[in-house]
Amino acid sequence: MGAKSARSVALIFLAAAFVLVTEAVASDGEITVTASSHVVAAKNVKLTVVLRYEMQCGYPGEAPVRLTLPGRLAQAAALVDGKPARATRSAGVLTVDMPPKPEIMCDVIGPGRLTITVPPRAGLANPAKAGAYTVTARKGRQAFAARFAVR
Repeated sequence: MGAKSARSVALIFLAAAFVLVTEAVASDGEITVTASSHVVAAKNVKLTVVLRYEMQCGYPGEAPVRLTLPGRLAQAAALVDGKPARATRSAGVLTVDMPPKPEIMCDVIGPGRLTITVPPRAGLANPAKAGAYTVTARKGRQAFAARFAVR
């Protein structure tokens, strides 16, 4: 391979690496999970999940949030920033719809905070065995994960 070909391959490799790094940064965000009980098999646990990521004018975006929760969930129920939201459940995943996009939106993009609460009436029950469990959230291409302890 000649010097010119080697440089071309190196540039292609660097461009591919940049795309991969950019994708990882785009998925970064913070998640905080708070539970009303960490007791094994506790029932009607209130779970609050806070996601922090870049938002336009504080609007969380149209994509729903898919939460994977430890334990059992009796029914789909959720609050988004304290207001009732449409939610569905399937195979351990709670999908929570976002509020409609405001009619007038500014152009400011900055840090935002989205709070999703699984209220006690949803019937969330902690796992039957003590241990560390993971709560995951997916919002569009962004992925979040936090550990949840059951004692």
